[in-house]
Amino acid sequence: MPSADNAPSSPGDPASALRSALGQSPGATIDAASAMDLAAMLAEFAASLDQVVWSTWKIVAPNSPLKRSSPARVSMSRYVAGEPGATREQVKQDLERLRQLTAALTAAVGQTGRVFAQKHVEKFAPGEIEHMAKASAGSVLVGHEVKCWRKYVELAGPQDAQAIEREILGAMAGYAESLLKGLSK
Repeated sequence: MPSADNAPSSPGDPASALRSALGQSPGATIDAASAMDLAAMLAEFAASLDQVVWSTWKIVAPNSPLKRSSPARVSMSRYVAGEPGATREQVKQDLERLRQLTAALTAAVGQTGRVFAQKHVEKFAPGEIEHMAKASAGSVLVGHEVKCWRKYVELAGPQDAQAIEREILGAMAGYAESLLKGLSK
């Protein structure tokens, strides 16, 4: 039985809400045992997804201010147990944040290659390197090609696998965060 704290945010008719969520007609039959089985499967799915998505986010954007309030399994468990302060709205908010982060990371995966490639091409474009080489101070005795090569080497820096991975993850995090900012408005 839900606690008094849960009552104000509880749906008026859970069976109607379930029918609506499943796209069923208002008079459709709902088997209680099957509905509970479905609830268990969905709770396990949400808890597993929650763990994977937030763990991935920590790797992609370790310095992001976006943090998980509590694991989905914990907030869902507290809610169904009727614990004081564990409201339907809190669970709904946690699941919505999970949905948004999942969508943002999924979309970012598709865009990261393009974003990374664009930044790479802009950084190492011959015209850009020539422009920077001309602007840099140096000996007039050094030829243009040598200045360009030196500028390229300077820009490339220590390009090891970890540096490239950080750039790729940074591009992914940036794109995901821009989507999340747009979603939260």
